[in-house]
Amino acid sequence: MTSESPLQSPLFNAPLFNGMDAAAIDRQYNFRKLVPEHADFFARWEAQSAAARARLGGTLDIPVGPHPRQTVDVFPAGDGAPLLVFIHGGYWRSLSKAMHSFIAEPFVTQGVAVAMIGYGLCPDVTMDELIGHAQIGLDWILDHAADFGADSRRLVLAGHSAGGHLATTLLSRNPERALGAVSISGIYDLEPLLHFEVNDQLRLDTDSARRLSPVHNVPAPAPLLVLALGSNETDEMHRQQTDQARAWAAAGNAIQEFVEPGANHFSVVDRFADPDGALFNATMAMLRAPNRTISGRSASR
Repeated sequence: MTSESPLQSPLFNAPLFNGMDAAAIDRQYNFRKLVPEHADFFARWEAQSAAARARLGGTLDIPVGPHPRQTVDVFPAGDGAPLLVFIHGGYWRSLSKAMHSFIAEPFVTQGVAVAMIGYGLCPDVTMDELIGHAQIGLDWILDHAADFGADSRRLVLAGHSAGGHLATTLLSRNPERALGAVSISGIYDLEPLLHFEVNDQLRLDTDSARRLSPVHNVPAPAPLLVLALGSNETDEMHRQQTDQARAWAAAGNAIQEFVEPGANHFSVVDRFADPDGALFNATMAMLRAPNRTISGRSASR
């Protein structure tokens, strides 16, 4: 009797999430495969970031916790500056804040201080620990903002991809500590990742995927959430943004959505750092708001 190959098994093509089998989930969520030139983006970001750090100065790799990646980079912009806190992506398992210093320069040029949070990566840490690292980074920034001339009362969170998930999670858990958040190509529903190879490192199960998904954990009241992604991203990523927007709005919270024309999962980051772009200017408008506002009410820390 011959054993059946997994590829021949009827279970191999069985629906796993929203009618998708494993191959379909890979086509929707394997961003590096979808953008073969992703390595070119990473190389350019690294070069631009090194140049930006040389021009901006700032204070790099400030330790804020025991894990070696629990560090913060700070780029001041003068006394009383509003504060953008950026969290990098990389599917919670790769990349670094150092690759994203280039994002700071256009904001600093317009009088916004920028802080970037580092965190331990899966599988070295669990997803709960990773989110805890991001929270500790935010706590440190809020406690020390005045030390680098920033106004912690005018703080906006931002992040890309996994960082979008983290920025949205931090806003959900700390709604009275920020003016709002900008999530770029964020993942808000973690359940489909249970059936994608990234979960070998994330080690999520059904309970933790739901518990750590922003779409299922919307606070009320909460400040403005800006969601953005590229028009060339997958149907699932558009579904992710639509579902998060609906959930945020259903709780009575303000939402703003952007779909950047012609952008993919990586080029959309460049749109965020473009001073002539709508997404950059929406972020600046939030940073320039005079007070925290939650559902029409001024909020204080």
